[in-house]
Amino acid sequence: MKNIYNKLMQIAVCVFLVATVSSCDNDIQDIGGAQQNYNTAYGLILANTNLTTFAKAIQLAGLESSLDTPDDFTYFVPNNTALDAYLVDNGYVNDLGYPDINLVPVDDLKQLVLSHVVKGVKKRVAKLEGVEADYLTTGDYATMANAANPDLYLLSINVTDNVLKVNGSDKAAPGLDYYGTNGFVNVLDNVIVLTPPAPAITSLSQVLASPGDVITITGQNFVKVKSVKFGSTEAAITVVSKTEIKATVPADFDSYALIVVETDFGVSAPSSIGVKYLLYEDSLNGYAWGWGGDITLQSTEKVSRGTYSIKKVAEAWSGLFMHSDLALNTADYQFVKISIFPTESTKIMVTINSDTSDSSKGTTVTLIPGQWNNISIPISDLHPELIPGGNFDSVFIQEFSGITITPASTIYLDDIGFL
Repeated sequence: MKNIYNKLMQIAVCVFLVATVSSCDNDIQDIGGAQQNYNTAYGLILANTNLTTFAKAIQLAGLESSLDTPDDFTYFVPNNTALDAYLVDNGYVNDLGYPDINLVPVDDLKQLVLSHVVKGVKKRVAKLEGVEADYLTTGDYATMANAANPDLYLLSINVTDNVLKVNGSDKAAPGLDYYGTNGFVNVLDNVIVLTPPAPAITSLSQVLASPGDVITITGQNFVKVKSVKFGSTEAAITVVSKTEIKATVPADFDSYALIVVETDFGVSAPSSIGVKYLLYEDSLNGYAWGWGGDITLQSTEKVSRGTYSIKKVAEAWSGLFMHSDLALNTADYQFVKISIFPTESTKIMVTINSDTSDSSKGTTVTLIPGQWNNISIPISDLHPELIPGGNFDSVFIQEFSGITITPASTIYLDDIGFL
């Protein structure tokens, strides 16, 4: 009887110890069969019935020997539902229409798997009171995929109030991570993609350009740049960084082109440089007249680009009317572009309506003295709805400051055109 009692006591003690060990981590829940605390991080993935697709990806990519090691790891693993949705979105479906990880090329599969693994650390998310650990914090982390391909983006992690967000998506079990002897497994409801997106142009250093000019293209995702084209012509380039490219304007550039940047990862939306039609470029494509001050149509005193500019003595309320040889339509253009250098602070009124006396059909622009003001006026600001048929053939500029300016005041105009 005593032996039976002692045996029962031993069993009770064992049960107590197991229960104590199992609850020492704030009762972190099991995730589909994985044995907590009794497995490596890699073993947790293999034992988890919610992560079988990712486990299969590891095997197909031939990465078992790289991941099933005593090294420390932190995993960010998409569950089966998330990974299956990714496969469908990318066309990896079998003849029956089901997602099939076997269809992903091996090289792509390696990058996919390694993008979800940080090696050399075992970081957890949920901060436990009184428990010292290496906790995940907000920031960018280098994955095993980054080590293999430095052109990939880093893994972006946000941890707030024990909730993990990876590349902008919450993980499936916020605040919980699953631990093994050599690391942690964070289960996600999204698939991590570190491949840079298509490039994007945000600005050009010059509004107008001439063949041979070197312009700066600023933007994003300039990674593995294949080409920069002005229209159909490829330009000579120097990639300065992921956000900057120097490009030489091709010899066949006229006055306008759409610029695109192409990388291994896509093509940018086009960005325009120049103007579609130049009313003035060293000479006026038409005729001009004005009042309240002399006009010189080919002055070399102040030039923005090229050889000549228009010089206009700018008396108060004086005007300059420029008529185009070519009939234009507002539907074909978005902006009027003018480069103006005033010697004094002033304001001008610009209109494209033939009724030059009606300033309500134009718009005003304040100019900064002593420098070239490269202005772009939206056609919509010039009341195209008041122009019969939208057809116009002139640009009118009037000094409009309403104050007395000195007799020596002058404005220079260059590169007048429409985009």
